[in-house]
Amino acid sequence: MDSKIKSNINATINIIDTWIPMKIKYSNIPGINICIAHNGKSLYTKSFGFSDIEKQIKLNKNSLFRIASHSKMFTAVGIMQLQEQGKLKIDACVQDYLPWFKGKNKTANIKNITIRQLLSHQSGIFRDGNSHHWSNDNFPKNIESTISENSIIFENGTTFKYSNHAYATLGSIIEKISGEKYTDYMSKYILKPLGMKHTFPDLPDKIPSNLSNGYERIIPGKDHREIFTHSKTYAYASATGFLSNSNDIAKFLSNLSLESETSVINRESKKEMIKSQTVTDRKNGEIGYGLGLDTESFDNKLIVGHGGGYPGFITRSRTCMEDNIQVIVLTNTNSNLASILNDAIFDLIYKINTKIFKGAEINNYYNGIYRGRWGDIAISNIGSKLVSFSPETNNPLTDWSILKKHRRDPIYQYR
Repeated sequence: MDSKIKSNINATINIIDTWIPMKIKYSNIPGINICIAHNGKSLYTKSFGFSDIEKQIKLNKNSLFRIASHSKMFTAVGIMQLQEQGKLKIDACVQDYLPWFKGKNKTANIKNITIRQLLSHQSGIFRDGNSHHWSNDNFPKNIESTISENSIIFENGTTFKYSNHAYATLGSIIEKISGEKYTDYMSKYILKPLGMKHTFPDLPDKIPSNLSNGYERIIPGKDHREIFTHSKTYAYASATGFLSNSNDIAKFLSNLSLESETSVINRESKKEMIKSQTVTDRKNGEIGYGLGLDTESFDNKLIVGHGGGYPGFITRSRTCMEDNIQVIVLTNTNSNLASILNDAIFDLIYKINTKIFKGAEINNYYNGIYRGRWGDIAISNIGSKLVSFSPETNNPLTDWSILKKHRRDPIYQYR
């Protein structure tokens, strides 16, 4: 690992330990788990807050979260495996494998929708529908009519339209081609080979004891959070069913490295997956979507991964392809904080100017939260210096001040 990155990761860990305990209080978040890993091996994994607020059960590094649309990464890998085996071609039409695949639209050429277009959200299929079909046990029997009886929103290959039903269709393709249930296929050919012992493609019949509660946001006028009931996703598992912990997710993301020695797909399949098929956002640099992966140019490096939104859970996991560094942020409530913090942690790892902080490293004696009349201040050590920033900030890198020795200020440390 590059010495600058290693130094910045150490500084980032100090900042997280000072910042996040208060950040989740200011943001009113029940709990959060953060992992920084290299080559899929944890350099830092820590949980803050509670898995169960009412029972005061704290989150820990092994706590499980519903990771929702992270499932799409696994589904895409499954499809690429089947292509490597010569059992399908991603540029072939979906109807070649699923003759029932149809939809209502006056202009769209349904029969020409390809597997690649399903993978890259360019099929034109509607997103979710208007029912809670994914939590009903008869959904697998109805997926054909659900898709066939609903409209294709636009013509395939013309624009990006995120679609969970597209990924439900991909799950059907995996089952049809492999002859195995989707969940069995994922466990046998992806999770087990990668040593992901704490990951499930869908909610098991026996709910794991370390699965966190998922909490609703606090609604104005209410003083408590609703707890969402866990349910299976059935045929929707290929779009949103997975549950996992941060260390297992790091293993999976590391496997996407082109240099990975233990892999469940070959180098060419990985190159295909990480190649942006469409641009989804240019506001903060070019952000695109490959095959089951978000793609982003960051500091002249390629970052890929996925976010997830499930009732009571928002999560974000990404890896730097060049350096094989993973950052995973998992939250157990409906809040966008996971994406915000994931961005901030990558900024800290790659954008701290090490020249400014060069010199004999000082210890963390002063690290903590200091409370004064005008608000709270977080202080953390980076190399030879101390920095201060608001614990409410979304990104310490854009908010901090470098401290110098001076007379004592009228503030005291708050724990």
